[in-house]
Amino acid sequence: MINRSIFAKSLFVAGLLLGTVGCSSSDSTSDLSGESEAADETVAETATATDEVVEISVIIGQTSGSAVAYQATLGSKVRIKLLNPDADDEFHLHGYDLSATATAGQETTIEFTADQLGSFDLESHVTGEWILTLVVEE
Repeated sequence: MINRSIFAKSLFVAGLLLGTVGCSSSDSTSDLSGESEAADETVAETATATDEVVEISVIIGQTSGSAVAYQATLGSKVRIKLLNPDADDEFHLHGYDLSATATAGQETTIEFTADQLGSFDLESHVTGEWILTLVVEE
């Protein structure tokens, strides 16, 4: 015998899915198999979609410059590791207004969530060098 509460919830979810498909203006077809599962699974997938971590490692003078660009997805975590082997340095990521300092030969890290769309330049406040551009897209 089927529990009435489970049966009622299943009917409700099925009705929502049919209503959504019926109101869709898209000409594309969708595979609805497996979509009759609990709506909480969709929320979990959406939450994990922003668990992306973008790792960037830069050695000043070797892997840096105005032609260097990296991409990140909106909502992802960005971790930029910076190393100036020759001098103490101070770094600044424009737009996010994040800064970090490093002793010569010591790595420093700027870590943040990419919550703004656009292009953002990272520069050295000591050498004036344009280190990289970070492009955040949806």
